[in-house]
Amino acid sequence: MPFMHGSMPLRRTFFYLQQGKVKFRDNVNVFAMGFHRNPNEQQSGARDFVYWHWAQLQYHNPKVQLVKHADKVITPFARAYLNDGREVLFDLDGMRREEIEQTLAKTLGKTELVARREHLESIAKMNPADFGSKNERQCMCEVQGQHPCTSLLRAPKCMTGKQRWNHNLI
Repeated sequence: MPFMHGSMPLRRTFFYLQQGKVKFRDNVNVFAMGFHRNPNEQQSGARDFVYWHWAQLQYHNPKVQLVKHADKVITPFARAYLNDGREVLFDLDGMRREEIEQTLAKTLGKTELVARREHLESIAKMNPADFGSKNERQCMCEVQGQHPCTSLLRAPKCMTGKQRWNHNLI
């Protein structure tokens, strides 16, 4: 099959998307990148970055608008638009894709401490659908519109499971 050759199958895996290192801060609204599709040696890093890391950026930053300007610029660049109206401009001429990734992670990315804290907060967040002594609600009967507990109100015989309506089954 033609789509199974080359690097495309690797870039389509969920494991590959999770390995992205650049997780933008919350104040980044738009990230734009200009590059050439057929660059010279000095400008090939930006094209390689887009080829290998663009899907990872989209996966890790779903609330950030990502824009590609292909073959519209003279030199490769990256520009980030922040919440407060400021712009951060990067000149990517002569940089390899690893250097671009490190630069973006260092200037626009979240620190390790912030990323770890957000991960632990997402794990510890209580689900409102959970019930029990350690959660917000003790029992399902506390939810408006649900059937009350059998300790408070006797359940109908058809709901207790002790009455069989079709005796010919067994």
